[in-house]
Amino acid sequence: MKTQGVVLTLAVRDAERSLAFYRDAVGFEQATLTMGLVCLELPGMTIFLAEHEAFTKYSREAKRTPLLPVPATDAMLSCAIASVSEVNQVLGAVADSAGKAFEAHEIEHVSGRLQYVGTFADPDGHLWQLVCNLENSQG
Repeated sequence: MKTQGVVLTLAVRDAERSLAFYRDAVGFEQATLTMGLVCLELPGMTIFLAEHEAFTKYSREAKRTPLLPVPATDAMLSCAIASVSEVNQVLGAVADSAGKAFEAHEIEHVSGRLQYVGTFADPDGHLWQLVCNLENSQG
């Protein structure tokens, strides 16, 4: 299979709240909202945050019952971030918003590389992990 891009769709309770969170707290300045779908563009990947009606429509096309936002975790989005200060900036903005930020910390990756890792949950509980490789960090 040769893909030309990847799209991930996650269910959310309130698309306008999600748009405000991702645009204002996380920094997705180009986030858009159309027909109940928030669109977040990342390198090589698009994330759609779909309100219940839209998410249900797409899942039923595959003859599946939608699993809507619940307090359990079934996946985590992980992003490489260029600097420790950017990780801390995003976590600080998330902590001051409708999301939940967790304390960032250093870990040793299985490869032996030292990383600075920050995790946050969006208003619907979707988890994001921000990873900065310390030997490549700009501060």
